[in-house]
Amino acid sequence: MFKQANRIIRNSIYGVLCQSPLEKSQVNFGNGTAFMIAPGICVTAAHVLHLEGDRTKPIHARIEVIRSPDIGRQMSMARFIAEDLDRDIAILEILSPQDDSCVCLHSLQIESGTHCGSLGFPLAKMAEVNKQLAFNLVERFQGAYISAFQKLSATNPNLYDFYETDGLMYGGSSGCPGFTTDENIFGMHVSTITDGDAKNNASRLAIALWVPSMDIITFANKHGISNLKVN
Repeated sequence: MFKQANRIIRNSIYGVLCQSPLEKSQVNFGNGTAFMIAPGICVTAAHVLHLEGDRTKPIHARIEVIRSPDIGRQMSMARFIAEDLDRDIAILEILSPQDDSCVCLHSLQIESGTHCGSLGFPLAKMAEVNKQLAFNLVERFQGAYISAFQKLSATNPNLYDFYETDGLMYGGSSGCPGFTTDENIFGMHVSTITDGDAKNNASRLAIALWVPSMDIITFANKHGISNLKVN
């Protein structure tokens, strides 16, 4: 059902690698997924860009990205443009983009019960290969259904719109685009709510939260990015 959508969306998704120097020649790494919404412009979850994934800490000193079809080649430098910490949205500019394939964003709310998927780079990590550090990226698809659209409290008492989907996401899915079978983006994954069972540590509740595409469009327009593809 999502094979064609995957083929289209993967041309616009990017693995994000963040780095900051620490004491004694050590480096703090962070990673996530981004997707291109306008030529050279990507959106990701804001917390991905911050030290230890904590929005209260500084943004990483160095941000690099790699497009999914280009994995194995040299990464491109990216520049931080803007963020909304309350909505957990950040915009990046790729300094020398090799491709300008962009996603198309839903401009209206999607109904509950809609089958949806996501694509990105969860479970990514730094690994040692031939005594050198390498960014281990595997493109992964995940499927679910939209279960609700409601206002929730995020980082402060204010309420914001979120989509909920009914599946537990892989760790490190922040920034993954969520899309419907028509290849259009309905939201961006930012967090997952789980309820662990103290006896066996099993998760009985698994709700993935997504920032709606409508909010991404509004935030991008606010910062002068108007050449978006919307439907």
